[in-house]
Amino acid sequence: MQFQAENGACTRRCRSQIASRTLTAVVAAIAGLAAVDVASADQFPSKRITLVLPFGVGSPPDTLGRLIAQSLSTRLGQSVVVMNRPGAGSTIATKEVSTATPDGYTLLQVNSALAYAPLLFPNVGYDPRTSFTPIAGIASWPLMLLINADLPINSVQDLVGYAKANPGKVNIGHTLGSPPQVLAEMFRKTTGVTVNAVPYPQPPQLTADLVSGRIQASFLAGAGQISLVKDGKLKALAVTAGKRFSALPDVPTVGEAGLPALSYDPTDWTGIVAPTGTPRNVVATLSAAVLDSLSSSEVRTSIRLQGADVMALAEPQFAAFVTDELSKWPTRFREAGIGQK
Repeated sequence: MQFQAENGACTRRCRSQIASRTLTAVVAAIAGLAAVDVASADQFPSKRITLVLPFGVGSPPDTLGRLIAQSLSTRLGQSVVVMNRPGAGSTIATKEVSTATPDGYTLLQVNSALAYAPLLFPNVGYDPRTSFTPIAGIASWPLMLLINADLPINSVQDLVGYAKANPGKVNIGHTLGSPPQVLAEMFRKTTGVTVNAVPYPQPPQLTADLVSGRIQASFLAGAGQISLVKDGKLKALAVTAGKRFSALPDVPTVGEAGLPALSYDPTDWTGIVAPTGTPRNVVATLSAAVLDSLSSSEVRTSIRLQGADVMALAEPQFAAFVTDELSKWPTRFREAGIGQK
């Protein structure tokens, strides 16, 4: 009995020692993992980076995103691959990236939809103010009021007069939940014309229908549309900017064309963000790489050829810019009567 008692006491002591050693080992392991995480952040990037684009292939932000991804691959020494995930006004891809591991290896390209999409789609599953860390602003671009080239119209006032003389016969196309939709609605409200708003899921089909005459007008952007204007296949009546567009210097601004209500500089833009919680040094590395890309004369020329202006906003400036957009675009959507009531 004494032996059994002593053996039981020894067992309890052993268990205590084992538990203590196990706890020490766990603490050491956690510290080791933390050290590995810090080292991984310090060595960033050590593997492929994915840039998620919530836009259709061939859209202005898609083209610019691919350009930057290619440049980043060279500057970071790791492949930056593009993944298109359009749908639901960009909210599907945006939600997915908001829950991605915040390590800098999954990034999101955003545009003004970051600000207004939650107004259009309830319960998007992310908060544009808190779910992301801004990396850098890339570019912005004005939209053009374009019409079918066969219309007997050469100015905004001609278009208004034509629409009033032909009520219900002018169709203005727009992509759903986008700045062109806001502009189409505001054009209708401020001019008092009776026109039909025709929604499209993506710009390519809209542009094709505008060239063929199935629709008569639209607010669009991009190098492809600029080429169509220069080739005489479309007419540009105005640009939505505070000053004339360098790509089409003979086209007046909406203010000059007699639409002051649309003169609030409704340009679209694009930039890159990461999930909140991404290490500061990783954010700094990515931001510096984007800005370095945007300092390249080749990249800047390519951006301008797409009908856009270089923004080149570093992380703090881009954060301030996004904050301003988050308050600006929802107001514009409500003024246009678009979105949740």
